Amino acid sequence: MNSKIAEIKGKIEKKVLHPYLLKYIQVPIIDSDKLLLLVSAMEGLDLTDRERENYALTATLVQIALDIHEHVTNSQSLAGTKERQLTVLAGDYYSGLYYKHLAESDDILMIRSLSRGIKKVNEHKTLLYQKEFKSVGLLLDSIKSIEASVLAKFSGFFGRDAWIPFMESFLLMKRLLKERNDFLRDGISPFFDALEAVVETVDLHGGNRNSGNLVELLDHELVSLRIELKERMNAVKNINEAVRSRAEELLGEIKIFVEEG
Repeated sequence: MNSKIAEIKGKIEKKVLHPYLLKYIQVPIIDSDKLLLLVSAMEGLDLTDRERENYALTATLVQIALDIHEHVTNSQSLAGTKERQLTVLAGDYYSGLYYKHLAESDDILMIRSLSRGIKKVNEHKTLLYQKEFKSVGLLLDSIKSIEASVLAKFSGFFGRDAWIPFMESFLLMKRLLKERNDFLRDGISPFFDALEAVVETVDLHGGNRNSGNLVELLDHELVSLRIELKERMNAVKNINEAVRSRAEELLGEIKIFVEEG
């Protein structure tokens, strides 16, 4: 499985690493975990290797287009304006590649399904930056939608509904662990900004709202999510060893800081 992922990733890189764009924008990040989940969910389907690669390429291009638009800066300098414009155009370029691949395969139903996923991701990204959540649970649901909606629509399209809860928990945990690490390292995190706004709204800590309390609050949610991920992973039949091993790595990260705490 890992060699298959590496092969598909190499083909995707040839599509997205446009030499001119790379002079001005960040290198597009190909999420290996999402690619692993995509390819694994297609195991056992009556698809040729070329069809699997094409679908994996398509869904990954969608994700890259969504992710790269997050890197648009607010710089007012001439160089910053050019970078911002090219970043927007790069996202549109990758979106165009995605539509091109699906149009060539005449897969209108897949376009419709993934478009719904894209719409949901964008709606919840807007909610995240507006920071108007009434509870921690609603905030986590938005993060889950941002991370997993494209894969969920993709899996549902192929009748792999049993994979969806597992994917959601897996990708939510991965995102929260990243936000935790970024916040502890840099003190900056869109998620923690939104979490702090929730805390201020519901006054969870009686006015003592320091960064330590926010991390503790997230850690509590991660411990609950750890149990949920184990249950959902066991509910997926014939899950391959590559996926199980990667999930165990994430679970191990939580175990480490829980023991330290």
